[in-house]
Amino acid sequence: MRRMQITGFVGLLLAAALAGCSQNSEGLLPSAANPPVADIPIPAGMHINLSRSQSTYAPGSNVRLVNEMYVGSDPRLSVARFFLHNMPNFKWKMQEEQQGPGGIRLDFIKNQEECVITIKRGWFHTHCYVSVTPELSRSTTTTTTAPAGQH
Repeated sequence: MRRMQITGFVGLLLAAALAGCSQNSEGLLPSAANPPVADIPIPAGMHINLSRSQSTYAPGSNVRLVNEMYVGSDPRLSVARFFLHNMPNFKWKMQEEQQGPGGIRLDFIKNQEECVITIKRGWFHTHCYVSVTPELSRSTTTTTTAPAGQH
């Protein structure tokens, strides 16, 4: 009985030590070396699902549409902390964060683009959806007209 307790305790210590290896001293996940989109960092260990991802770039116009899905085993909150910490390094500014039973949504803006990152729990993995689109709220123009009868 005593031997089983010691073996179980050693197993827990080993599991805890291995779980901590994937994070740096600040408790943040490390970045992947070569992310598919140069200015959007991805946690190391997350892999792109090519069958559920698509990116389109319009040469000469600086317009890009990115819709990618990544899969990994890190917890959703760790993945969210990764993006909150790393996106500003690529000049993305945090706009909004939403957390709910459906997942975590992070909205960032940079120049004339919006990046929405949605982190959800899958059956066995964490799913991370990254979307980059032109920011419509800035690119639309508004016109004002004088009230009726005042010309």
